[in-house]
Amino acid sequence: MQPTTEKNRSLPDAEPVAVETQPLRPTPDERRPFPTAGDLLAMLGIVLGMQVVASLTVTFVMAVLGLEPGADDPLQQGRCMAAVYLLAMVPAYFMVLGYRHARGGTGPIGCFSTRGLNPVLLLWAFVFMLAVSVVCEPLLALLPAPKPYAFGRGGWALAVLVAAAPVLEELLCRGVVLGALRTRYGAVAAWLVSALFFGVLHLQPVLVVNAFVIGLILGYVYMVTDSLWATMILHALNNAVAYLLLLTGHGDEMLSELVDGTVYWVVYGTAAVVTVLSAWMSARTLRRMKEARKKEEAA
Repeated sequence: MQPTTEKNRSLPDAEPVAVETQPLRPTPDERRPFPTAGDLLAMLGIVLGMQVVASLTVTFVMAVLGLEPGADDPLQQGRCMAAVYLLAMVPAYFMVLGYRHARGGTGPIGCFSTRGLNPVLLLWAFVFMLAVSVVCEPLLALLPAPKPYAFGRGGWALAVLVAAAPVLEELLCRGVVLGALRTRYGAVAAWLVSALFFGVLHLQPVLVVNAFVIGLILGYVYMVTDSLWATMILHALNNAVAYLLLLTGHGDEMLSELVDGTVYWVVYGTAAVVTVLSAWMSARTLRRMKEARKKEEAA
């Protein structure tokens, strides 16, 4: 009988130990990168849905308080419009930010470079916006006439059109939407799609087309300046002109209805030249941005 020693001791084969490993959980960007077409529709639905909710809420509160909508009172109309807009857009903006966070979207809410305060750039962009509005008139005349908006008059109406709307809509359309699109798809796609998003927010065909064209200019300015200051100022100037036309009773009229004959065609021709030259300059800059992005991705 042999003694058991370390050398002749029979050792059982070690059985492999099963180690449970969990696959790495994909990030939202890996599952479905933000933003997709569905994300854009969801964010648009949030904003439009809140407009409906706000409108119904203001109508209900006024009925409970026994107040009239103010169809014959411009000041009351202005207060109602301001209440609906603020109750819709302020929550909608933060809901869109929450949705972006839930979907894995990152980045700042917008850029605020001081380059956007260049007075020469602002003047050029404002003239460009006016020129484009004139050039688009024949197209707008073919579309169904928009339903009259009860913007009203007074301090509340002015504050919303010239202050609240430029700030909130630029934070949303240029800060969040354009910024997210640019990160994933590049400058050109972000420029076009964010302008379309901005246009659709206005719902009525004439307003959609006009807002889309203005959105192209605002988007271009934002991308070349990295500044929401610039787009907010330009947006405010555009709305101020529209409000001035409303005050003077020309809100629904086009330039062709205000002036006629030779004067109109001189103005239209000048606007067309400004539009073509400005569009060419903008397209050239966007092409350079696209080429620079391709070089960065290839490096």
